[in-house]
Amino acid sequence: MSHNSIHWFRKGLRLHDNPALLAALKDCRHIYPLFLLDPWYSNNTRIGINRWRFLIEALKDLDSSLKKLNSRLFVVSGSPTEVLPKLFEKWKITRLTFEVDTEPYSQSRDEEVMKLAKEHGVEVIPKISHTLYNIDRIIEENNGKTPMTYVRLQSVVKAIGPPKKPVLAPTKEDMKDETVMPLSLEGVSTLFSEDHEKEFGIPTLEHLGLDTSSLGPDLFPGGEQEALRRLDEHMERR
Repeated sequence: MSHNSIHWFRKGLRLHDNPALLAALKDCRHIYPLFLLDPWYSNNTRIGINRWRFLIEALKDLDSSLKKLNSRLFVVSGSPTEVLPKLFEKWKITRLTFEVDTEPYSQSRDEEVMKLAKEHGVEVIPKISHTLYNIDRIIEENNGKTPMTYVRLQSVVKAIGPPKKPVLAPTKEDMKDETVMPLSLEGVSTLFSEDHEKEFGIPTLEHLGLDTSSLGPDLFPGGEQEALRRLDEHMERR
């Protein structure tokens, strides 16, 4: 079966080490990379202007990387439980993938989203990649209790074994070679129109109604490419 897939980007705004994205691409006809500007966060958490700038930069970097795969990022404002059912119908979605989140709000939100997906006949594939280990597995291995010390946590994860190695980022070349990755981009496409920027583009800070007068120097730009650059720079220091 060829799927129409939504990969819902949340915290993992990257292509590399993103098993949920790879799951979305498998046996896929159309892929819709999606980021939702959930009003819950701005209404219930304190988000400074620098954090907003970091997010917008990360989204721009992600969209740039997706363009290299002949795809685009779709940015939509609204509650996931209201937006996703509409997109399921609009894009004829059969599969939804996302990275597992462990925060209380995210857990309750995702439970509701999975119920709605089931009602619409949409397969849901969550993958663990924001944390090195499955948090539920750690608690289970610790007799159903949260490890209260770092030493105890070390003991539990030692029994579980090392975490999974990171998966490669999808590229045009890798996708054509099934010995590199067990999927292919042959026939996979993202359907976006000439009005994509108007309907699904990344908003500016001004469009979000934010006061940019207090912005300081951009010392830590957001985005996967900048993160990888800084990581390489750090690893060169012996």
